[in-house]
Amino acid sequence: MKRLVGLILVLSLALTLGGISTAVSAADDMTFYVIAHTGPGDPFWAVVQRGVQDAGKALGVKAIFQGPAGYNVPEQVNMFNAAMAAKADGIATSISDARAWVEPIKEARSRGIPVVAINCKEPEEHKGTIPYMAYIGMDEYEAGKMVAYKLMPKLKKGAKVVVAIHQAGHVGLEARAKGISDVITAELGGKVDKLDITQDATQAIGILRSYLKANPDTAAIFTVGPLGAIPTIKMIRDDGLKGKILFASFDLEPNTIQAIKDGICEGTVDQQQYLQGFMAVVELYLNAKFKLDPADYDTGRGFITQETADVVEILVKQGYR
Repeated sequence: MKRLVGLILVLSLALTLGGISTAVSAADDMTFYVIAHTGPGDPFWAVVQRGVQDAGKALGVKAIFQGPAGYNVPEQVNMFNAAMAAKADGIATSISDARAWVEPIKEARSRGIPVVAINCKEPEEHKGTIPYMAYIGMDEYEAGKMVAYKLMPKLKKGAKVVVAIHQAGHVGLEARAKGISDVITAELGGKVDKLDITQDATQAIGILRSYLKANPDTAAIFTVGPLGAIPTIKMIRDDGLKGKILFASFDLEPNTIQAIKDGICEGTVDQQQYLQGFMAVVELYLNAKFKLDPADYDTGRGFITQETADVVEILVKQGYR
């Protein structure tokens, strides 16, 4: 409820700002960049892009979403550097690799460009080394713990599970995997394997099939995002594994929602990524125009199940969830 009230206030502010005099709103010739580690070809990031675009329209500013076609930290950093060179009024970026982002963000801040982090932040051992001004997103580790706890009542003591990661080394996805692993091992005395399934759907299915053949006692599969969930869902359907293996994931897109409705997927974590794009632009705008300091914004850790899938399905299809 607090988040809903906050969003309503932000939208009201956006409408109010639209009525400011021409002299003041001259600053609205601003350009803000939101740069992710993957572009809108990933269904998850297409929703973030929608939030960025809607915020730009609401505030009357230019809001640009960018990201590489596939997970590519050097290319993401190059996009960030190009935004600096273009004299952006503010930049938001996902901290996809802590070591890669220290110097670029320091440089941006030294040039007076406000920077906020979205979606994923540096792991605990690097905390405080990257000078972004605020984090807008979900606590990845806690979300991993949550999804493990959701499935735990259906798992036996000592259960073996696999966490399939489509972007190995990505700090946010690794944090989700760690949260899952910590709960399963500590609470059930279980065994957790991590599996790099790549971003290629065909390869992912082959890797998963090979793993399950070698580990027939696997009780559950966790994926950490749509690029892992989509091929996993297809494999479960094609191989007749519904009811034979538990499956849960992160984030919303039409395939995952349908899998939940069909009883293939136990549920998926909803981090409300539309807010990550929308609020990033809003906070950067308010800082650039009114010198209001950006603040951390928890976009939430909802869990969508069969009971709630119908409610969000329409919004998923519309590109808001």
